[in-house]
Amino acid sequence: MKTINWSRTLLVGIVLLAVFLRSYHLDIDPPATYGDEISFAWNAWSILKTGADEYGKPYPLLFRAFDAYKAPIPGYLLVPIFKVFGMSTLTLRLPVVFFGAATIIPVYFIAVQLLNRKVALLSSLLFALSSWHIHLSRGYFEATIALFFMVSGLYFFISARTSPRRLYWSALFYVAGLYTYFTPRMSLLLFVPFSIWWARDWIFKFKKQLVFFIILIVVLTLPLVKATFFDKGLSRMNRLTSDRNFQIIQQVELDRNSVMSPGPIKNVFHNRYVYWMREVVYGWLEHFSINFLYLYGDNSLRYFLGNMGMFYLYELPFLLIGLYVLASKYWKVLVLFAGWAVVMTLPAASVGRPFAVRSLGMVPIPLIIAGVGIWLVCRTVSKRGIPGKIVIFFILVSLIANVEYYVLRYHLEYPVYAATWWGSENKAAIDLVQREKDNYDYIFISNFYTGMDLALAYYTNIDPVKYQYAKTNPITMV
Repeated sequence: MKTINWSRTLLVGIVLLAVFLRSYHLDIDPPATYGDEISFAWNAWSILKTGADEYGKPYPLLFRAFDAYKAPIPGYLLVPIFKVFGMSTLTLRLPVVFFGAATIIPVYFIAVQLLNRKVALLSSLLFALSSWHIHLSRGYFEATIALFFMVSGLYFFISARTSPRRLYWSALFYVAGLYTYFTPRMSLLLFVPFSIWWARDWIFKFKKQLVFFIILIVVLTLPLVKATFFDKGLSRMNRLTSDRNFQIIQQVELDRNSVMSPGPIKNVFHNRYVYWMREVVYGWLEHFSINFLYLYGDNSLRYFLGNMGMFYLYELPFLLIGLYVLASKYWKVLVLFAGWAVVMTLPAASVGRPFAVRSLGMVPIPLIIAGVGIWLVCRTVSKRGIPGKIVIFFILVSLIANVEYYVLRYHLEYPVYAATWWGSENKAAIDLVQREKDNYDYIFISNFYTGMDLALAYYTNIDPVKYQYAKTNPITMV
């Protein structure tokens, strides 16, 4: 008779719980399909039906979406899914549910490699229940898919200590992350050198594998480098930084005109370089503030609920305990986590305030550290009889209460007050058109809310060939 592997059984249960939380009422919560989701869906559908994107470009490396250029994997990932199951809101969002739940597995094995199985199980459970990650696993957010690739790449890198050929798998997963979302293109430039430095005690024993690891990343990334720097892959980044630069220049001029200092002193203290540095540092530090992480979170209602911390407040004391444990017994692990957190938040800080989607790469770190804290507390109090059991019961109740609060708000309140953020106006207008179209010869739909043309194509499933013609031959009414 085989002995039950409880760690594996519990991990499977945690993954199934994560799937349920990320898939329940997936087609109606969120209440509509927002612009970027529709863009991915329609371009995939157009590729499937015509071999070209919405603009008629055959099999593009980057997908043009609202004059930004999206990475290829999220778009092409949908093509075989739509081929088998058709295009719908449910089939559109299912891949993110899959990758969101699957991310638990590399998170678990990273914690096993660095700490122990009990911490790994606790960390996996916290990750499965994470409001931040659940939220971004229920819409078609490419950052969630990229997180799976990035965390998997890190796992294979760490585990290469005992099996150096795993560096090749690490490179492949890292490259997949680069082809999935924009921020890894910035963060990996720093994270790969940092991780090599962190692993310097053993990584240089495998020089051949390390060299091939670097070559593999560089070679496989070359097409993306060309598209990013020599085509229009930086359009979104340029627009964000351009808007911010304009605001900074205005602020510099205002401040220079508001002081009585001599000209040279004004130029030293009030210039765009100083202001840029200050803004980036402030934005980066805000990622680690209690306000953002545990009290108010991201108030962009498409990306989170608003007025709620990105992590549950009950996790905060365990995070502090976990930090103490790591600092005293696992300092090298703490260095890795610190570097990981710094690097993964810099892209968001470079273009503005903390942003749930762009900062998603940091999510596993506080959860693993909080898992260390819960593990230590439970191990300590379990030896104290009834009082210890009361403490463990209180921890469990706090966990359930926080998750229940998030889930109820998400499914009962969020679909109402955040409907606008998910393009409900476009859907309502198109639903009205569908009901009334037989009563009119012509119906004109305003593009006041961005993406109405795509929404019309998506919700009514028009012929992609006709849409491509209309997109490339627009009619302007004067």
